[in-house]
Amino acid sequence: MTTRRIVSCLKYGVLGTAAGLVLVPFWLLTVSSFRNTTSLLSYPPKLWPNDGSLSNYMTLFESKQYHFLNWLLNSVIVSGTSTALVLVTSALAGYAFAKRSFIGQKVLFVLVLSTLMVPGIVTLLPAYLIVDWLGWTNTYTGLIVPAIPSAFGVFLLTQFIRTIPKEIEESARLDGCGEYKTFWKIIFPMTTSALAVLAIFNFLGNWGELLWPLITVSEEKMKTLTLGIAGMKTRHAQTSGEMMAATFLSFIPLFILFLFAREKFIEGVTVGAVKE
Repeated sequence: MTTRRIVSCLKYGVLGTAAGLVLVPFWLLTVSSFRNTTSLLSYPPKLWPNDGSLSNYMTLFESKQYHFLNWLLNSVIVSGTSTALVLVTSALAGYAFAKRSFIGQKVLFVLVLSTLMVPGIVTLLPAYLIVDWLGWTNTYTGLIVPAIPSAFGVFLLTQFIRTIPKEIEESARLDGCGEYKTFWKIIFPMTTSALAVLAIFNFLGNWGELLWPLITVSEEKMKTLTLGIAGMKTRHAQTSGEMMAATFLSFIPLFILFLFAREKFIEGVTVGAVKE
């Protein structure tokens, strides 16, 4: 028992230390958001904002040179809409690959997976030329549509739907359900754990995306939060305090998303890990 207690204490000690190391940057970000730029650059960094105030946040919302609320709204619209469309299209494609048989099914599935090996920078210029030709620059359409195809999402949903027993589909058809009704009423609700994993990864990726908005957006009103924060440094020589405040606020929606989806996320990550 003594050995087990020692091992248990060591495990919790290591986990606690690792958790502390992970939380330190977030705490420093929080403290820095309440300090002005002059004191922010002092060394060593303070772990408590003794000289803190809300001036950074007030400047962020009241100054005409920043459009934080507009940036935030754009990020919510782009990330939320693209994530919803990715979930629907990936689930439909996954159902087709997992439960239906058609000519060229395996070849097409391999082609979809092969796109995962293509670096995003390779398709960046062709994608921009297409968006520019269609007149989608500086629009929500240009920011959302290129983010909808997801080879990872198709692969994840295909593998997950394959684990659903065929008897469930057969029972649904015996009850009079057609192809689409079987998918929307039976299959789709059963994939919520996998959809939660895909939604979190996709939302995080779109929320933090910088390169694509950088080349497709030039109007201030269409900038996303990441692009807006990145451009704050070029506006004025002393904006580190406001940037810290904006960065801290940009983290809050992600934290709220994880709080609501954490159970489904853990369920989706661990599905199939334990077999009876």
